[in-house]
Amino acid sequence: MTMHADVAVIGSGFSAVALSLNLLDLMPASAQVSLVGPEAGLGRGIAYSTRNEALLLNVPAGRMGLFADRPDHFVAWLKENDFRAGPDDFVPRRVYGDYIADCLQAARRRTGNRPALTVVDTVALGAEAAQDGGLLFHLSNGERLSSPVAALCTGAGTRRLPLETVPDAVRPFVVDDPWADAWWERLPMEGDVLLVGTGLTMVDQCLVLAERGFKGRIHAVSRHGLLPQAHLDRRADPVPAMLAPDGGEVSQMLFALRRAAGDVPDWRAVMDGLRPVTQVLWKAWSPERRARFLRHASAYWNVHRHRMAPAVAKRIAALRDGGRLIVHRGRLGALRLEGAGLAADIVGREKTSVAAAMVVNCTGFDRCTVEASPLLSSLAAQGVLCADPRGLGILVDEGSAVPSGADRPRLYALGPLTAGRHFEITAVPDIRQQALSVARAISAAVACG
Repeated sequence: MTMHADVAVIGSGFSAVALSLNLLDLMPASAQVSLVGPEAGLGRGIAYSTRNEALLLNVPAGRMGLFADRPDHFVAWLKENDFRAGPDDFVPRRVYGDYIADCLQAARRRTGNRPALTVVDTVALGAEAAQDGGLLFHLSNGERLSSPVAALCTGAGTRRLPLETVPDAVRPFVVDDPWADAWWERLPMEGDVLLVGTGLTMVDQCLVLAERGFKGRIHAVSRHGLLPQAHLDRRADPVPAMLAPDGGEVSQMLFALRRAAGDVPDWRAVMDGLRPVTQVLWKAWSPERRARFLRHASAYWNVHRHRMAPAVAKRIAALRDGGRLIVHRGRLGALRLEGAGLAADIVGREKTSVAAAMVVNCTGFDRCTVEASPLLSSLAAQGVLCADPRGLGILVDEGSAVPSGADRPRLYALGPLTAGRHFEITAVPDIRQQALSVARAISAAVACG
């Protein structure tokens, strides 16, 4: 069976829902929009699927509205649903997931004189260019979906554990995806655990363990041993951006950034002031300069740019001060059986060994690569799209459209798939603006036929 839609939105996370809702606001009432993705947890993704109240948003509620033209939408929803939280509060991610789901359900209920939204509860496994100039998607339920315009919102997967091989003997003690199952229920309450990675995923796992009353020690390792910095309870007003596209080499820009941060009471004001120009800076850099930034500076950028909520930072600090969380600088070496668990080599300036009942991959989201997705691989094999040369998703133009010719379908991409072009495109404030822009472009394209 082949279904038809005017627009096919492929994905089930935040960017897919944000684009779909904007399309419903902008497209003619006769339009048919198909949202292709598993209906369970639609819009929540990994980030907002948790029900643990201790896991908070990393951005204040006032900056988390789903719609770019209605930035206070989330705060208004909180008030309407009797949640005691204001624009400066960091609310549970579970609540934000409920907000996205509620917005989607409300849009599906509004059927009068509006475009039709159909949720196709399946996964797109592949696609091919159709004879009518559109795309024909092959779905996991055996059906097909044809559409003259499509948007890829497939997001990023979990990075692999940074080991060339994991011996079969130690495999039962290794957790590749910390969100795939309740791994902590298999962890001895007083045994040590090793978390590989020291970013926000590691922070989440520490909170989960603390909530369960875990009594053992938590070891965490990363190449630089850096943890995300903390937001303050009261946010300082951003200072005007002090970097320009012609500001010199990456090292010179970082020096200027450090100097500016030292001249203000709160360095966060300098980082937040860069938000309006971050994408402009990235796009002005040469491929070589971008590569140097990714190789030498991205780790430091990420921990200052993507910060912990104040309450979360205090809990992590308490774990470190109490000797419960021990951070190692280095890389994960060999794993081997030792006693009832594992011994993990950590290779840094000096080689050390850590005994742990389990090793958990907390390296976070992977870069979006064509090879990691059967759908993207099939489109790339046909020349419909091309991979970004740095592995940051796929090539798109300034409007997030896949470069097209007379013989190519009209195809767009959103979110981390477009990081090669836009760089900062993982947080809600950035994706919601992209969703609105792409929805406007698609609506204009459909109107013109």
